[in-house]
Amino acid sequence: MTDALPPSLVFGVPISHVDNDSVVDRIVELATLGRQRGTTHQVATVNVDFLVNGLGDAAVLSILRRADMCLADGMPVVWAARAFGAPLPERVAGADLVPRLIEASARTGLRIHIFGSSADVAERSTALLHERYPGARFSIDPGPMIPDPTHVDDDVLASIAATGADVLLVALGNPKQERFITTHRERLGIPVSIGVGGSLDMLTGERRRAPQAVQRLGLEWVYRAAQEPQRLGRRYAHDIRVFVPHLLRELRSVRGRRDGADLAITVTGTEIRADLVPNGADGVHRHDDPAWGDAVSSITGGGDASLTITSGSLAPNDLAAARVAGLVVLARQHGVTVSSDGVDAWPHPLRPLGLDLGI
Repeated sequence: MTDALPPSLVFGVPISHVDNDSVVDRIVELATLGRQRGTTHQVATVNVDFLVNGLGDAAVLSILRRADMCLADGMPVVWAARAFGAPLPERVAGADLVPRLIEASARTGLRIHIFGSSADVAERSTALLHERYPGARFSIDPGPMIPDPTHVDDDVLASIAATGADVLLVALGNPKQERFITTHRERLGIPVSIGVGGSLDMLTGERRRAPQAVQRLGLEWVYRAAQEPQRLGRRYAHDIRVFVPHLLRELRSVRGRRDGADLAITVTGTEIRADLVPNGADGVHRHDDPAWGDAVSSITGGGDASLTITSGSLAPNDLAAARVAGLVVLARQHGVTVSSDGVDAWPHPLRPLGLDLGI
């Protein structure tokens, strides 16, 4: 299952259309691809706090927009995608992802290294995960204090690279862990790197997770704030003050873009064209477009595919923009050549929508 549906745009960040089952398969695919091609891939677990950090820091927002996968690690992100007209299947929490990946390691032989956390939490996590998933291939290193994630001691980086991991989980908290991954991933040479924040703290019970019923209601953040009011109360209050007004402004902008151009996808052999066409043009499927699946198959099929994006003088609606983003991200992952015609001249192209596609 490789990106069966286009991503959803939330504040211009492409949130991958995956659920808690398919996300593990997708990460294993990226790890395999990285080993085969000698490439590295970054996965971000995006919650409201992360989006708010990005809104206040262009470098953080660029990391999110250029990641290979962004996961909806928070129900407000899922709700926002639904409000924008591009619903996601469910929340994919980093705290759930870690044990799922360790379970996949026991099943597939995937090698996982976890970097970060305290020495005590690392020791307890190691014992707990070995007990739950015998045969899993993983290691945990709490590592030293990392004041500046862009400047890390060479010995620390060498020790991570020496693990030979397929997947690196970095537990430094956002946005420090994402800066660490972006800065060092090529040197580390690990196929997939994922920021997982305080997932080990939750795994060991150092920090308590909300009951399942509270999680299903999307109120885990309220539960956590009640558990740690001094640490989280002020942060969440700030996040709400920033997130809600920005969401309302973005909803108004999205409505204004709904009459923007649609995207017509055609696949001829190994040539893929993604052309902006007037809204409502014949033969364009806004939902469940069979041509999307054909394009994905062509990009991921291992052949000599090429992707051309054209716009003329048209500007996209958000669904068209999300499809372009999804195709470009996939093309990057698989080494497919991407060319464009007229994209830089869009009256409000993907960059003003918040996407930095590098095309």
